[in-house]
Amino acid sequence: MSHSNWKPRLKRSEGPLYGALVDALAADISAGRLRAGDRLPTHRELASTLGTSLGTVTRAYAEAERRGLIWSQVGNGTFVRNLRDGDRYSPQLDRTRIDLGPTAVPIVPGDMGHLAFAAALQRLSERADLGALSGYQAHAGTEAQRVAGARWLELAGVPATRENVIVSSGAQHATLMVLSLLANADGLLVEDVTYPGVLAAAEWLRLPTHPVALDAEGLVPEALAEACRRSKARVLYCTPTNHNPTTVVMPLKRRQALVEVCRKFDVTVIENGALAPLVAKAPAPLAALAPERTYHLGSLSKAVLPALRVGYIRAPAQSWQTLENAAAATVWSGSPLMNELATQWVTDGTAESLRDARRAEATARQTLAAKVLKGHPYVAHPSAYFLWMPIPEQRRATELVEAAAARDVLLGPSHLFAARPGQAPNALRVSLAAAGSRDELERGLKTLAELLGATSPAPRRLA
Repeated sequence: MSHSNWKPRLKRSEGPLYGALVDALAADISAGRLRAGDRLPTHRELASTLGTSLGTVTRAYAEAERRGLIWSQVGNGTFVRNLRDGDRYSPQLDRTRIDLGPTAVPIVPGDMGHLAFAAALQRLSERADLGALSGYQAHAGTEAQRVAGARWLELAGVPATRENVIVSSGAQHATLMVLSLLANADGLLVEDVTYPGVLAAAEWLRLPTHPVALDAEGLVPEALAEACRRSKARVLYCTPTNHNPTTVVMPLKRRQALVEVCRKFDVTVIENGALAPLVAKAPAPLAALAPERTYHLGSLSKAVLPALRVGYIRAPAQSWQTLENAAAATVWSGSPLMNELATQWVTDGTAESLRDARRAEATARQTLAAKVLKGHPYVAHPSAYFLWMPIPEQRRATELVEAAAARDVLLGPSHLFAARPGQAPNALRVSLAAAGSRDELERGLKTLAELLGATSPAPRRLA
């Protein structure tokens, strides 16, 4: 163990100083400035360095230990926790290939989410009321869980209260619940490239889908109006913020135009907000612009921790009881342990801190991608987990997928996201988050860059 002369770099914050101190500690651990086993300054030393009270440092260290960042030993000191041992931590067991396909959360050894998860599970195991978390709970979540759900949604600009929030077992479960509530034989309006989970849910419910065109700003209002005239469908599923797979963030003016079309044709909106927390300053969600007709689906899995399969539905008030019945019909009761953990993390700020860490890692990986893929056009938001790459006409995306697989690199083919069967765009969705490290990601992207730079075989001419 080495002694650390750690001097935290505190960011300006409206919150308490101890919270900023914990965030600085987490950032320095993530960046490698603090290593596993490093001995931190004593409470008095750090208080003197910062010019603050002993109580502030004591509270910060206690919070950091609660999050699993550090551990202390009476008479010995306070140390950075070590969870980088491969025997104890393996985020993905199959590392034979570099996976640039799924919308994964970047989980790496020593990850802040994993540290907090381990510490939280230990605390839960020691609770006197653990028995109460071992049984069933209210179908739509307890009052405390719905209050936490409203708070999480409000962080993304969604107006929510415990009276209009339903707790679900993740965003996919929420999608199925809302579709089952709103579904009818007229079908579902969707973006022409969209999240595969909604296409799977629609197929499961035997709902016809009606694709609506996208452009560089997202869903096209005129195309939506035309789809409404052409079909009788009056339910729209869309992702205005951090669209999957294109990463587009729809501008406010476009959102307002979209809402006007929905009101004109009496369209109910299902707004996917699972990836929205990764965007720091997004325009107002549709749930804020048209709360009377919007079901907003939020989740902790993508922005906080995949193991936290907890989602929240912000619904128009009149549909709350029906959604509670849907929750009872689909899972009866969510996991009390996971819901309780989610409630704690949202309430005490851990979820928000982990969201910020996810943003930072996504931004770092986007920066790496920009360097490696320089000269190859693609679309990406600076804090998205993936990028969308249209392929030049002389090449085929499927050819690149096959060539990359032969070199043990997996890519996301566009047909997975196409709402029109057989009409997938000639494009790739490249995940930056599934790779186990930035080094592994760089190797995978270099392979892709080499394949993109290679000359494709000349087409044979007919005699």
